[in-house]
Amino acid sequence: MRSQRPISKLGASLVAILTGFVLAAVPGVTANAESVVAPQSTNSTVKVTTFSPKIKVVGTVNLSSLAAAQARAVGDRATPVLKPRPVDPQVANHERARAGSPPSTKTTPVTAKNVAGESGFLGLTGKDQAMANGGLDLEPPDQGLCAGLGDIGEYINNAFSVYQPDGVQLLAPIGSPSIFLQPKTAFFSDPRCYYDAPTQRWFLQEFIVGTTNAAGREASPSLQFIAVSNTSDPTGEYTIWSIDTTDSASKGCPCFGDYDELGADANGYYITTDEFGISTPAFNGVIIYAISKETLEAFSTSGIAPVVVAYRLTKDYFGQPYIVSPTSTPQGSRFAANTEYFVESNGNRASDDHLAVYALHDTSLLAAPGVPSLYRTEVTSEPYAFPPDAVQKAGPIPLGKSAQDPEGRIEADFDAVMATTYNSGSIYAELDTATKSGSDAAAWFILHPKLSRKSLTATVAAQGYVAVAGASLIYPYIAVNSRGQGYMVFALSGAHYYPSAAYIGFDSTGPYGSVRVAEAGTAPDDGFTCYAAWVGPSYGGCRWGDYSMGVASGGAIILATEVIGPSSRDTLTNWGTYIWSTPPAAP
Repeated sequence: MRSQRPISKLGASLVAILTGFVLAAVPGVTANAESVVAPQSTNSTVKVTTFSPKIKVVGTVNLSSLAAAQARAVGDRATPVLKPRPVDPQVANHERARAGSPPSTKTTPVTAKNVAGESGFLGLTGKDQAMANGGLDLEPPDQGLCAGLGDIGEYINNAFSVYQPDGVQLLAPIGSPSIFLQPKTAFFSDPRCYYDAPTQRWFLQEFIVGTTNAAGREASPSLQFIAVSNTSDPTGEYTIWSIDTTDSASKGCPCFGDYDELGADANGYYITTDEFGISTPAFNGVIIYAISKETLEAFSTSGIAPVVVAYRLTKDYFGQPYIVSPTSTPQGSRFAANTEYFVESNGNRASDDHLAVYALHDTSLLAAPGVPSLYRTEVTSEPYAFPPDAVQKAGPIPLGKSAQDPEGRIEADFDAVMATTYNSGSIYAELDTATKSGSDAAAWFILHPKLSRKSLTATVAAQGYVAVAGASLIYPYIAVNSRGQGYMVFALSGAHYYPSAAYIGFDSTGPYGSVRVAEAGTAPDDGFTCYAAWVGPSYGGCRWGDYSMGVASGGAIILATEVIGPSSRDTLTNWGTYIWSTPPAAP
């Protein structure tokens, strides 16, 4: 559930008793953890506290070996039916957002006709995810997608798999505890997956929430994990890293880093998180973690661990920062020159018409190690507002039967920029917004940043909305190639639509054509988070797939989002994902 004020979602709502096997952590290397100070100047430089948290090598894993071991352990046995138990303590703290001032939007027609050359397949399902984690059911299905060299990686909640473009599975789903060499009881959340084309390396990312004792003191640390492939093979060997995000010395901590976003430029790998108290209501703003990409990738041969430079953001134009999204760059396109960009919308109000753009400059310093400078500017944008829940077409609900929420609501995204792309001098950003019609629309922005003479400015080159009459578009994401051609992907749901995978053409001027349904849903969302009996009286509708994703690869755009498809049912969930490859089409 969501709030107009920052609250932790702890990734996915979680039920089930954990079972399975444990892989011990390997003693490793700890990098220098001395404090560092960011240079200060005038103009748009952000006055920010910087520090250097410990980064540690946990060990190495071979994913193909893990998959084979897991297959031997599980065999063909069915997932056990386990008595669920809610363990997300934040659910009861969520509150409804007050009404904002939603924009008026024109509507776009919907068609079932797909782009010529499109092909797709059903990706990971709730059952697959549970099978990889000893029967652990999770909602919503957080989407992590990456692709390169003809392979497609999908990381959903606590399970990672690799496919060929035709859907043939190259790597059976592996659970996060196995990948990151952690106990089966570790609470993993918010998966991310990234393929770095220039270096042909794969990155997997997820975090765990630490624990506290009866006195509220740290019992186990909160950790941000990164897995970096040692070769170009996504099914091969990875070096596993952890960053301690407990931050026990700060107010309201021990803490953990939620909403871990991922970005990269030519020099660095970037993670942004929101810092929440583990057992307190503390929210301490956003932390940007910047790491030398070259040093991370070279460790398997050099043995030299990188230094993490962390930026603690406690103030912004909106009051307090909340979700600052780093950019990634399409394969074949040039990274921004020695710079990583970030975008933030206003998460402190029910509606607004401003965005903040950040630039981390001189990122080549990360390998020294050194401290790049951080800049920020504000732009006036089109209006956006905290979105309402989406409705869905009525249909069979075997889990809920007569207990179904009478409106069949699906929790939409909140009005935060969750993922951004840098390409040829432009930043592509998007968010979910309420509309005056009462449905959810996708707001989109093309921004032009300019960093010169140690000062950052930005302008809105184009912006607008994509909306469908009588339906909601949930969790939008813009994916373009190096020529600025691609698609915006989202889930579509409404009174006449089961939750479906959909997309619309997008180029350097914005969206065009009709909204296309890539894979039509076959039933309503009917997972355990749809019911107060499972998540308590504060539930607010079915938890939907956090994040849609897309990436340019091999001359096509690979897209993925949640869908309620056929044959994805287990006892407590019926969610699935759909992955499709589509050639860029001319407007």
